Amino acid sequence: MSFIKTHVAYLMSMNKINIDGVLIVEGKEDVSYLSNFVNALFFTTNGYDINKDKIDFLKAASKVNKLIIYTDPDKAGEEIRNKIKSEISDVFEAKSERIIRKFLKKGGVAELEKDEVIRTLSPFITNRELSLNTYDLVTLISLSKSPSESKEKLCTKYRLINGSIKFLENQLNILKINPKEVEELLSGN
Repeated sequence: MSFIKTHVAYLMSMNKINIDGVLIVEGKEDVSYLSNFVNALFFTTNGYDINKDKIDFLKAASKVNKLIIYTDPDKAGEEIRNKIKSEISDVFEAKSERIIRKFLKKGGVAELEKDEVIRTLSPFITNRELSLNTYDLVTLISLSKSPSESKEKLCTKYRLINGSIKFLENQLNILKINPKEVEELLSGN
């Protein structure tokens, strides 16, 4: 992502609600739609495809993050919700009423009105800045003497899997690493 696109994405994120936790949704369309007005960590189930690896990851994530199931208000969404709840006891639910937009036949999360989504997620809204954002991380890494060493330093300190900045950002956020801590670590470069 270019610097300009990253900066625009950062500025757009300032008008979003912050959710304290990981939103578990069914698919990429849900993430794409919700990301327009919600700052959150997202985990997609890809429909019914909730295998042991995904459940194990969610169990580990539940130790450091609040898990919020926000699946479609239909039979499939209910089955996914029940599968997760049967495996992980410490999860929260956000349920929307099935509200169909006039011009669409579907009634999933990605088709809900923004006001309905915000009403449903209101118990999970927080005023604090949730996490490190891509703009901050790009800036910190690019301003260091050696960007590759900065990424390696992050990976070593927090036991991250090296990858793109977006991938590193997601891992840091899931582990709830404080942005100031990252800044202090990288400012020594």
